[in-house]
Amino acid sequence: MRTVMRKPVLAGILGMLGGVFLGAGAASADVTSDRAAAILVWPKLVFSSADDDVLSASGDVIDTTIQLTNTSNEEVRLRCFYVNANSHCSNEPTRVCGNHADCNLSVQGGLCQPGWIEIDFEINLTPYQPLVWNLSNGMPNLPCTDAPCAPPGTSELYENVGNIPPANEDPFMGELKCIQVGENNEPIDRNQVKGEATIVTIRPSGEQTVDARGYNAVGIQAIEGAVDGDNTLRIGEEYKGCPNVLIVDHFFDDAVEPISGDSVKSHVTLVPCSQDFELQAPFPTTFQMLVYNEFEQRFSASRSVTCFQEFELCSLGTGRDRPFNAPGWDDPNHQSCQRSVFSAYVSGTLTGQTRIRGVDDGDEEHGNGLIAVVEEFHRSDDGDLSTTVSSAAFNSHWVGVRETPDIMRLP
Repeated sequence: MRTVMRKPVLAGILGMLGGVFLGAGAASADVTSDRAAAILVWPKLVFSSADDDVLSASGDVIDTTIQLTNTSNEEVRLRCFYVNANSHCSNEPTRVCGNHADCNLSVQGGLCQPGWIEIDFEINLTPYQPLVWNLSNGMPNLPCTDAPCAPPGTSELYENVGNIPPANEDPFMGELKCIQVGENNEPIDRNQVKGEATIVTIRPSGEQTVDARGYNAVGIQAIEGAVDGDNTLRIGEEYKGCPNVLIVDHFFDDAVEPISGDSVKSHVTLVPCSQDFELQAPFPTTFQMLVYNEFEQRFSASRSVTCFQEFELCSLGTGRDRPFNAPGWDDPNHQSCQRSVFSAYVSGTLTGQTRIRGVDDGDEEHGNGLIAVVEEFHRSDDGDLSTTVSSAAFNSHWVGVRETPDIMRLP
């Protein structure tokens, strides 16, 4: 059964502000969320069972449904990489944590230390084949593995190869990247795959409540004749470039949505375009933000991201990271969020536009492009902390291309 999801109220493009924040000579960004590509990026995947007390502290069950489609009449081969971005306790290395307090429950003196682990797999898709799987279970047997399949209108038989592993931890927070390759696993200049993701939350209320939010995988298209087939992918030379500026249109946190009267919060998940899967070495990226309210008043802030980071919007202006995969209405430190430039109390308007730009660190080995997905949460503002939260997810917009190519290294 298909779940009908509420679309975010603000997902349209606001007018660009006279080239501010773009850099000289910037052209249109080349990544895409509505066309087939050679590299697919799902910026946010999450799994959390009811037993998890880090991401689903309220007993929610959270999982991600991932869709992947071959849009061509040819077989397609992919090399894929989950990135597990969980943090772990220094005193209990197998314990996933959101903050230092999570590491001092049974053994005192622990620190919550960030870490990034790559889990790779390889699969092929038969002509026009769609696949769907849950992050929690993976897909140990692809549909045409045991018995070859014939696509409609042809008698030729095709067979799937490979399998898709499940999340390697509970909870799991991270991303997925897939690269189209040839028979010998060399990257090729084909743009034939697309993808989507839906994050589903099941809440243990008196009557079970399901909430779902979905977004399109971000596609990076190969440039015909430019891909040299080695394991160092140059995004901006062999592949079309990552955007120079991400544009996020949003409600300011704690704004009251004018139709329903809901209180609104937003989360932004950022992942870098540059990634080293061979050495599993992260590329830290500092990013700057310009924030405009409805009166065209401008605020600014800066933060950094390493490999993967989800930010509650107001935390971008306070330096306080929200450790959970849920908006922070019930956070005892929420008052500090109300002093953020992303708070409706500070901005003075309901909505705003935030422009995010990765700062070039001058390293010729990699660029500092970023990819984002945005989530919007609505809650009835009646003071009842058990009120069901509804949500939506959407892709950011983007403009400009990076002067320095981003680098993706494969094992």
